[in-house]
Amino acid sequence: RGAADTINVPVFGQLDTKSLSLPVLTFVIAFMDGFNPCAMWVLLFLISLLLGMKDRKRMWILGIVFIVSSGLVYFLFLTAWLNLFLFLGFVFWIRILVGLVAIGAGGYYLWDYITNKSGACRVMGGQKKQKVFEKLKKVTQKKQLGLAVLGMILLAFAVNLVELICSAGLPAV
Repeated sequence: RGAADTINVPVFGQLDTKSLSLPVLTFVIAFMDGFNPCAMWVLLFLISLLLGMKDRKRMWILGIVFIVSSGLVYFLFLTAWLNLFLFLGFVFWIRILVGLVAIGAGGYYLWDYITNKSGACRVMGGQKKQKVFEKLKKVTQKKQLGLAVLGMILLAFAVNLVELICSAGLPAV
């Protein structure tokens, strides 16, 4: 067993990556990725919208639907990425290329951390954020609960699709 077979994850400790099931591996990667600024602004805005609702049952339903939908979409994206990289991982030069891209991205993100003190997500600009905010408001204020739930599911898919850019590196590496 090499060093690449185990990872040290805060809270979880030392994990044997070869013995983890795909759902558990997805949860661990999602936990590590959950602190990226691209995801935080959406969650903070959604929480502020939901906490302002008078109907607590509706608030809990919409919040849980968004979280479960986001988790499912994230799982599907990571499954697709993992399968792609497992297939491509058999080609030596692709592994080298992924490693070089990972090193380059790591350098870029270190530079971004040093120069971008606000921690703002560069993937989602102000106009895109405003559109998502407006959609979130419309979805949570729909009269019919079924339409609001469907809107939350679609919104979770759309947000995770955009945030995939921020999250693509972890499963690739």
